[in-house]
Amino acid sequence: MKFLRKRKLNTNKNKGMTLVEMIVCFALLSIFVTVSTLVISNVITLYYRVRGESYARQVGDIVAKKITSELSGAEYANDSSIDPIIEKKNPNDETVDGNVITVVDSTDTKISMYAQDGILKIYYHKITDENDSDNNREPVIWTFDKKMYNGYQIDSLDFAQACSSKNTALATKYDVTATTDYPTNVIVVYMKLSSPKYGRFTIVRYVKMYNAPETGATITDTSGN
Repeated sequence: MKFLRKRKLNTNKNKGMTLVEMIVCFALLSIFVTVSTLVISNVITLYYRVRGESYARQVGDIVAKKITSELSGAEYANDSSIDPIIEKKNPNDETVDGNVITVVDSTDTKISMYAQDGILKIYYHKITDENDSDNNREPVIWTFDKKMYNGYQIDSLDFAQACSSKNTALATKYDVTATTDYPTNVIVVYMKLSSPKYGRFTIVRYVKMYNAPETGATITDTSGN
């Protein structure tokens, strides 16, 4: 008599995931993906913010350095025809983005600095030499190459005597804090830069005019508030 032996099937290899296990896995995966997306997004946002601030600082420093070099050596003689003056319009009677400061620089050249069309412009006034006509020069406007701005533009550029109430008004306009506790030969420069990609940034510089006295220096300001 033959006996039939029951074969025990090995079902371990055929084990699968239950519906509950699949739902839990997908739920955990979705949480992980969501958290990862938020972390990566925040890191990218921070990266662009830092890079934007770095670019803005570089552009602002270059522009501010040029302005500082002209203001620090500006002449002062307690004479309205020579001393710095802050006005509302440029020498061509055009509206600018902020105000205009006119000085006689260290080379005895009369210049006006202002922002227009998103860039810094330096207007070199006409020179007439009564003794030598070869030294005569027509007005000319100097600018940086636009590539230097690296996609930024100057939204506004303002000047004020640091010890004046105008400094406080400009600080409010540019949303920064300021004090008027400065010598009379210090000029404050406010500049706002913007980029479609990185946003807006504010630059503030205090510049000492070495040829003007620390007390008693008068800077005419007709630019209004």
